Amino acid sequence: MAISMKNYSSDQYAQQHVSIWMGQSEQDVLNYIFDDNYIPGSKTLVFDQDNVVTGGNADEWFTLLLDTPFEYDGQTNLIIDMESLYCKTIYVWGWDTGTNRYLYSYIPGSPTGGSDSEIPHLQIHGSLDLQCNTFGRIKTLFQ
Repeated sequence: MAISMKNYSSDQYAQQHVSIWMGQSEQDVLNYIFDDNYIPGSKTLVFDQDNVVTGGNADEWFTLLLDTPFEYDGQTNLIIDMESLYCKTIYVWGWDTGTNRYLYSYIPGSPTGGSDSEIPHLQIHGSLDLQCNTFGRIKTLFQ
């Protein structure tokens, strides 16, 4: 299982330590107290590594291979929680959702933070990845 993000610039950044948790939420609007958003028992540490290099070529994806698989039920909202020590930003492309769907804190380990409507471009790769096909390719499969 892996998570990919699309680089904004061609710069690479050495993150001293990166942790990623995944979990599920039944809430449609996130609470500013981070842990209150999770369904109890669903928060799972999936990535926890020192000296992580993020970035690469501009407009290309970089991938972080997760240490622990995560089982997502597909029914609730998925939370991806990233923490990077001693670096406030991982420079990736994002998009504005129009509503606050992103929580952040500039203090690692802080239990609360602010919100924003811009979220990063993310790809989640796992054992149940769907094959990417165009409509034309799908149509030819049935002829």
